Amino acid sequence: MTALVADLDSFGLFTADAVQNPYPYYKAMREREPVHWSEKAQAWYFTRYDDVFELQDRPDLSVDRIETIYSYLPRTNPARFSDIVEHYHRWLLYRDDAYHDRLKALFMKAMTPRAVERLRPMMQRRVDKILDDLEGRDAFDAYLDFAARLPTQVMLDLLGLPDSDELMMRHWSDRCSNFLFQPVSPDKEAMAQEQRDILDAQQAYFMPLIEQRRRHPGEDMISAMVHADVGGERLTDLEILATCNMMATAGGGTSRSAIAMSLWWLHQFPDQLAKLKTDPHKLINLAAEEFLRYDAPTQRGIRTAREDFEIGGVYIRKGDLLHIMIGAANRDPVQFADPDRIDIERSPNRHVTLGHGVHYCLGAALARLELRVAVANFLMRFPDYRLASDRIVYMDRTASRRPTGVPVFAR
Repeated sequence: MTALVADLDSFGLFTADAVQNPYPYYKAMREREPVHWSEKAQAWYFTRYDDVFELQDRPDLSVDRIETIYSYLPRTNPARFSDIVEHYHRWLLYRDDAYHDRLKALFMKAMTPRAVERLRPMMQRRVDKILDDLEGRDAFDAYLDFAARLPTQVMLDLLGLPDSDELMMRHWSDRCSNFLFQPVSPDKEAMAQEQRDILDAQQAYFMPLIEQRRRHPGEDMISAMVHADVGGERLTDLEILATCNMMATAGGGTSRSAIAMSLWWLHQFPDQLAKLKTDPHKLINLAAEEFLRYDAPTQRGIRTAREDFEIGGVYIRKGDLLHIMIGAANRDPVQFADPDRIDIERSPNRHVTLGHGVHYCLGAALARLELRVAVANFLMRFPDYRLASDRIVYMDRTASRRPTGVPVFAR
């Protein structure tokens, strides 16, 4: 905890140690200064559950990230990368009010419960095939060889894309996520150039597909988005492209992290692993919620104040940036008994990982289904799996949690 004393402004949140384990730093901030102004980030940090829950759905806050994304660009002539900002400004996740409502209505017209339910048998076949391929191996990486593959393959099915594009889609998702979540010390020039290259490649890949599905629609999500109509409104081709990237990056990336981290954390609580192995399919629903609470793949949400207001005894001014610390709220002992322990039967479990209200995660049903199917089937197939290392290493990000690998012995 030395770093906490040495860095009073950020409570150590920007250190390498915090990247690997942010929870002691969240605890210190929550206990000492639960509403904290960071000079380094030029933002307010909120770590109490009640504050985070309220802020996730306040109408006087904006999710618009245009200024934040501009800050990710190099300082020298950032306008040359304005097309990157324009692309992410088409993401439903980063829009408010009428534009958000229009995109959401059209997206939900395509992303129906029937569309998600149609994926269930496909998802089971995908999991079975991945596990079949791993069956003959004594050791493998539960992240790279399992967790990272399933959400990407599900996205291929959802969008109607060929299996041969799995690695390309995963690469795009990884690198777009890296840009949006930003390493602690980013090379902004290199990252912006990489983003431009990827977005150019995505446009070359998806635009012909969008036109093809317009002429010959199928049962995939691209066809549904092309033909979605709400009150005469339709999505533009660039909005469909942005939504495809959003689904692959925001959806696939968080799911693979959740699956891999669940398999890691179960071994840190062997009594809970033993309990879950007695009947994975019966216990997995509550267990999955606990995995999402205990180590949320997305650790914070970002909002901008649209009006002056007061919260937690602090006066927030219009234009102030707010970091809503999801990971900290999910470990608040006021809301969760024994919060630093996994309890696979915890109920109720009102974690804030998937948000709520207007900006509730639109892919929540799919994310939950992927996590449940993946972990339950993995435990059925490899009930005696063991970790090959006593240490997990996370990628260099403070806003999200993604392991570099989870090597395991199968038996």
